[in-house]
Formats: sequence, C-alpha cells, structure tokens
Amino acid sequence: MGKFSLLLSLSVVGAVTILAFQGNQTSVDTRERQSLRQGKVIARQIARSGYNSVLSEAHKADGPDKEVGQVVSAVDTVQGEYEGGTYKAWLKKISSSAYTAVSVSRFSVADSLVEYRMGGYANNTMKAPTVETPSELSVSFEQSEAGYCSAVYLKRVLPGTKPKNQPDPEMIFPPGHNRNDVPPASYDNVIEPGTKLNFILAVDKHCRHEGDESADFPDDYDHIQRSFNQDVDKLNTMREAPYGMVEETTIGSSDGWRVSFEDQRVFSEAQLWDIKENGYPDNSYWSRSRKTYGGNGWRTTPDGLRDLDDYGDIPDFSDQVFKVALTDPNSGST
Repeated sequence: MGKFSLLLSLSVVGAVTILAFQGNQTSVDTRERQSLRQGKVIARQIARSGYNSVLSEAHKADGPDKEVGQVVSAVDTVQGEYEGGTYKAWLKKISSSAYTAVSVSRFSVADSLVEYRMGGYANNTMKAPTVETPSELSVSFEQSEAGYCSAVYLKRVLPGTKPKNQPDPEMIFPPGHNRNDVPPASYDNVIEPGTKLNFILAVDKHCRHEGDESADFPDDYDHIQRSFNQDVDKLNTMREAPYGMVEETTIGSSDGWRVSFEDQRVFSEAQLWDIKENGYPDNSYWSRSRKTYGGNGWRTTPDGLRDLDDYGDIPDFSDQVFKVALTDPNSGST
C-alpha cells in the first residue's frame, strides 16, 4: 500500500473514530439534558406537595378570630418526602392581613441536585376586608394626584349567595383626579355581616367622564383594576390582585383599611409583585436575570403602613390611595 493510500486510510479511521466519539458524547449530553428536564418536573411536583401540605395546615390553624401572625406561628415549618425527594414548606407573613405559602423541594438526578421553589407574594392568601357587624361605609382620599381620572367602585360579595346573584359594583367616587381635598364619600346602605369588600379602580385615561356619576361600568373606562381577584367557584377564596394593595389601618383590627392602587397598565405582573413584596428600590433598574428591582423592604409610616411615594418608571401604588372606615349605623360615627 502506498504512503498516500495509508495516510488516507488512517485519516478515514481517525475521522470515523472522532465522529463516533462525538456521536456518543452528543447522546450522553442529550440523555443528561432529558434527565435534568425530567428532574425539574419531579422537583416541581414535590414542591407542589409541600405547598399543598403547608396550606392544609394553615387552613386548620386559621379562623375568623385568628390574626395572620398567630396562623403563621401555629403552622411553623412543614417537612416531608415525596417521589424520592424532599420538601420544606412554611408560611411567610407579608402584611398585617396576609400571608403567603413557600415551598422548596430537592431532588437528585444525573449526579446533580435539582431545587424548585414555589410560592411568593403572588400566591398569597389574604383576608379580604369583611364586615363583622351591620355597618355603613365611609371612604376618604389620602392621595389622588395621578394624571388619569379614576372612579372608585365597591363590589360587595354577599355570604351564601351564588355568583350570578351577587350585586353589581357600585360607584363610591365618580371619575376624577387631584382629589386630596374632596370630602369623604359614604355608602349609606347598611352592609350585612359576613359581606366581603372588593374595591375597584375604574380608569378613565383621558378624563372623558370626569365627575360623571352616571358613567357606565365597565364600558366607559379604559381598564379596571381590582383589589382582589375572586374565585368564581369558591366565594370565600379571594386573592389580592397585582394592581392593588390593601392594608389594615390598625394592627389587629378589622374596622379600617387603606387601599392603594397602581393605575397604569404598562408594567408586568412580575414587576408589580416584586415592588409589593420588596418595596421601592434605591434605583429603578429592573434586573432581568433576578426579575427584581432590588428593593430591601418597605419603609413604614408611624401607623405601620407602607410609606408610599411617587415614581415615574416603576410601579409605585400611590396613584389613588384612600382609607375605608366602617360606621355603626346607630351611632353616626366611625
């Protein structure tokens, strides 16, 4: 065999060997990626099991007379095993009237440890404002300096009433802005005990219906921001919506709330929840890798409420802020 033929043969053998090695390596890499993907699926299922377990414990510990802090303390940390992995789950108090469940799972696959975290502010369980005794309702603006005009509506969720028979949202304030000095508005009808209160901001971006008490809901508005999203199948399940924040005005009391809204629809839900959970940032940089503005917690007012401020390029929840007080219909005072 000539030198050229020998070199050619060796080259062919070498190329075949390299291709075979690359093929085997690709196959191994593919199997590892598939294993990791499957591991993430299993880890998510494990975290879901822990998430459901801690919420089950929370429901056992909860009650109409229990404060959020008492429920969180009673549940503590729940740990367990599921599908060959482990989970650790707990409750986190996020305000005087809300807690969230968090679950972290671990699962080993392909010599790697896969972790999955479930829960957070967006999954919180919040005690919606609930009327305990027959009451009237008074609403007064704390801050209203947004460029948009917005109306305030009250959605009453009556106990023991099917969704189709629930009352429609009722106007408390007509569309307007810059209303810091306007007198309080009252909902004079007596609200029955057990009624849950869902406040709605109806946004009129161009102020076409400013001051119009006959504005049609929701057709005359550009968009609607609710303080709670209601489960249509479970009347008692109401979760805080991304565009609003509801805080009790007195810790441990259920007779007053402050409701604050972000009136714009230019932010993602992730950005809204990030601000609500972590507070305002030192700067407005939104980290796409961490999905956070980098807030380190809320500053609070002397009343223990979130210290709201005005920002142009982040969700600030200070566009329309009002306080809600319940009134004893027999005393004429809050």
